[in-house]
Order: sequence, then structure tokens, then C-alpha cells
Amino acid sequence: MPAAFKILKALKELTRLPCIGYSPTREKAQLQKMQESFPNYALDSFKSSEKARRMSTQQTPKTRHNAKCFTALRDLCERRYATGYLNHPFRLRITRPGCEFDAVISPTRVSTTSDADEAALTSLEGLLQRWYDNATVSGYGDSTEQAGTDIDPDVLDAREIPASEFIVDRELLHQVEYTWQKQFVACDAVRAVPYKIHLYGPGGQIEEHHDTPELGLVGTFLVGLGDTSTGGGLFLMNKPGGGPRNGKRLTAHPGEWCAFYPDAPYRVKRISGGYRAVMAFKIFPAEGLVSETEKARMLRQKIVEVVKDMEPTYGILLDHKYCLRTEPFSGFDAILLDAIRSVNGVVVHHLPVAVSFYAQWGNDTDCGYRSDGDWSMYVTTSVYPFASSYLDLWERRQGRRPLSDPDVHERCGCPWLKDQWKIPFFSLDLSQSLYEAGGGGEVVSCSPWGDAEGWQEDYEYLSYALVVLKADEGGVSKAHSESEDSESSDAA
Repeated sequence: MPAAFKILKALKELTRLPCIGYSPTREKAQLQKMQESFPNYALDSFKSSEKARRMSTQQTPKTRHNAKCFTALRDLCERRYATGYLNHPFRLRITRPGCEFDAVISPTRVSTTSDADEAALTSLEGLLQRWYDNATVSGYGDSTEQAGTDIDPDVLDAREIPASEFIVDRELLHQVEYTWQKQFVACDAVRAVPYKIHLYGPGGQIEEHHDTPELGLVGTFLVGLGDTSTGGGLFLMNKPGGGPRNGKRLTAHPGEWCAFYPDAPYRVKRISGGYRAVMAFKIFPAEGLVSETEKARMLRQKIVEVVKDMEPTYGILLDHKYCLRTEPFSGFDAILLDAIRSVNGVVVHHLPVAVSFYAQWGNDTDCGYRSDGDWSMYVTTSVYPFASSYLDLWERRQGRRPLSDPDVHERCGCPWLKDQWKIPFFSLDLSQSLYEAGGGGEVVSCSPWGDAEGWQEDYEYLSYALVVLKADEGGVSKAHSESEDSESSDAA
């Protein structure tokens, strides 16, 4: 069974996997979110409900202490995307028939306040239209495991020029690499690889999505080549789904850039007229040995000071999402993992996880439970291991019985999870996991993403978590390896 479909099927039967903990930070944040919608009710009013007392997670003094420390850690976390203009002109050569071009492009903040500017804009639109008319129709989908690349203008209406049909100079690649490292916290140097030129014409659009997962992919860097479009445009989203205010609209004027991690959601809202063109680069770790940046070193020191005060056992839901078998992590997540490893007396493991989520608000009459009308708000979460070894064992059992064997964690390559069923997992990113509350109702969600919008074409991205144990409980300190999962899994 393809990995993506196995993941989706496993989510429907998530409770058959062994629960290893919960997320107190997400529960608290969701309660606060619901309180914003119902300011006339005290935040702790849910405690008056018998059912709420039974379902809400009880936090120990150690968990409350760790949560307080974790607030400082979250404040160190980096932003999800950055924007700006390049500092220097660059040369672009396009060899595709009908799209031929060879010239220097200067970063330009376009204005139409003069006749000269209007003439330049008309000339630019003619160039963009010629590229668009002679480019390849874009498809979508992950061809590595799914049924090839699909073409559907209701999902993606765009054209493209592949990297094999255009050439950029080394100076531009240096600009892109330097800009990424300056804007984001990077443990290592990066290298930029030309990918495609994306072109949108009248009616062009692409539905909200994330970049296709790829091992080692650190992020995406877009450089504008020209934008005469009206209406619509590129929107970098603050979180998956959401309303019209969720996201920042970006233009694609010459030399204008935006950069984001591969798990960041974005869309191109349907444009009503004109054209836009961007050149896309994939960002990967630089090859060979590289030195740590001063910014990364200082951040590492701050993280160490925070985690030294946290008491094991606890978990951390990482800031970014990754595809299966990811090694290593990128940006803040990589520095965080390395910093915790340097703390004496603890060991740290990492693995993909899925988080189930249940929230209810309103009175029990609204939700059909009882008729006394008592108001209640409560949230519960559960965290499950989602490594491929657990999914393989679950698949072989064909849903006949849950993975509740005493030795299930050892069989799946995670013996350090034995007898762990209530680990508190603190979340670095809460913005993508909160639901709007209105009236009375409930939300049930089971997802490695933890979002309300469900799966999209590129649903191989998973939440990853660190599990921090005392040294005498966690064995030898090392990263959890998915390849070891496969070797350790036994037949059911």
C-alpha cells in the first residue's frame, strides 16, 4: 500500500495505536481560544461540569513547571516565512522555444505614476504573455508514489518552464543562499537549486497546498520576474485553511522575493487579469563540512539555558512538519535537538507522531448529552507514535486488534517508550492547531497535521516530536531511526 494511503487509513483507526501522551499546551491554548468567543464565561468554568472533570487532562506540578519553562522556549522560535527585495541585479537566460530571453533583471518596485512607467509596464506584460503562451501547462501531485501528475485548472491553472530550459549565474545563487541564511536560523550553510519558472495568466490560480515532500528539502525561495496581474495573487498562509484574512498577499515584481519552509501552506488566488512570473529555487543543506553561524550558536546557548531547567520525562512537538524518514531536521528544530543532546543527564529521541484532539463547548443540551443545561468547555488530546514500524505492524494485523502488546514498542524499535503512556508533549507552534468556536458544538480531529481542513495532495508531511528521558531510562542517546523501525518490526 502506498505510504500516503496507509497514513490516511491509519488515522481513521488511530486509537488502535498505543497512546504515549497528551499535549497540555494545546489544550490550554484551545481553552483560551474558546474563551475569546465566550467572554461571559470564566475560563475555568469547565471544571464545574462532571463530564469535563472526567475528560480534561490533569497536570502535575512537574508538568506545570515544564510548561512555564517552555513558554520561554517558544519565544525563541523563528518565523515561518520572510519577504523582501534582492540587493543586486541578476542575469537570466531562457532557452525554451518561443520564450527566448537573455538579459539582466534589476530589482524594481513597480510604479505606474508616469507615462514612462506605463510604457515599461506594457512592455513587461508583453514579455510575460509570450512566456506564458509558450510554456508548459502545469500539473500537480506527487509522482513518487501517487498516480503521476494530474492536470485540472480548478486545482492548478498555471504554466511553467523547467530548470533545464533556463540558466542563472552563480552570483544569483549566492544571493539566494545568503538571503536565506540571513533571514532564517540555520545550523548549516545552504545551497540553492533552480527548480522552475512559474507563470500565471488571466484566471490563473492554485489551491492551498504545501510543497511536495522531499528528503533533505529545507525550503523554497521565489524570485519575482514581473507582475502585471490584477486581483488575486500569492498568499502565504498563517495556518492551513482559515478565512480571507488568513495570510499575506505578495506580488512578484522583478527581484522581489519570498522564502518559506516546505510545510508552510500557500495558495495563488485566482487573478482577474494580467500576468505574473516567479523563479523558484529549492533550498537544501550545503554539501560537505560547514561551520555553525554565530546566530545559531547564540540561539543554541539560549535553548540550553531553558531546557536545563525542564524535568524529564517530556516531549516537544517540533515547529515544522517533515516527511517520513527525515534526517536531519532543519532550522530551529535542528538547533533544538542538538541543544537538548548537550544537556547532562538526559537522552533525546525523535519520531513522527499523530495527535488526536477532542473539544466541546456550550451546554450539554446543545451537544445532546443531558438536559440540565450546565455550561462546559473542555479539551482532551492524545499523542500516538506514527513511525513506519507501527504503521507496518498495524497494517499486517488488518485492524483485527489494537497494538496493545506489552512489548509493542520494543518490536517497533522504540523500547524507550515502554510503560510511557502519559508523556506531556509541549507544542512549539500553536497557531496552526486552534479551532474557532461559535455557538455550541464539538470538534474531533485525528491528524499528524492537527488541522481542521483534512488532507491534501501532499499529505505525506507528519508532525515530529522529541521525547526527552532521564539518562537511566532512555538508554544510549541517539536519534530514532526509521530504518531501524523497519528492521525491528516483527510479523503480527
